[in-house]
Amino acid sequence: MSILSTIASFLGFGIGTSLGLLIGYFMFIYFESIDVKDPTFTPLVEQEAKTVQQLLPEIPLWIKNPDYDRLDWLNKFVECMWPYLNKAICKTTRTIAKPIIAEQIPKYKIDSVEFEELNLGSLPPTFQGMKVYSTDEKELIMELSMKWAGNPNIIVAVKAFGLRATVQLLICKCLLLRA
Repeated sequence: MSILSTIASFLGFGIGTSLGLLIGYFMFIYFESIDVKDPTFTPLVEQEAKTVQQLLPEIPLWIKNPDYDRLDWLNKFVECMWPYLNKAICKTTRTIAKPIIAEQIPKYKIDSVEFEELNLGSLPPTFQGMKVYSTDEKELIMELSMKWAGNPNIIVAVKAFGLRATVQLLICKCLLLRA
């Protein structure tokens, strides 16, 4: 008797699920919402300058502010040199971090901490603009605006108490939306 009830329950579940999906599909197609309205469009020319800057936050500084200069030449240079710069920066980071980590390890009773993978990714940083100040002391101050939407891969291996743990570090920007 239990075999027949099991088969009947599987059959009922299959028929009920497929019938429910079929009815839901037709209800979704035939009963559209009446409240849907087309959005209104306003040309950018008619918008205020503040509104345009809020709509386009990623535009370079040399467009928003005439005091900043374009840096297309520097971006092309960094783009060509990025594979080599990536290796050099990662090597320097390892050599600087190694003695600092070695100094901190005994405090926490950890056997070892090492970078298993350290790569800044294939996307180079972009320089959005540069502002130059000259001072009375014969100094030149260059203020660079840089954005980097990179894809780094950083994996740190920690060994303590005979156990090894691998941690992958993710560097990401936090976006908070409030109503």
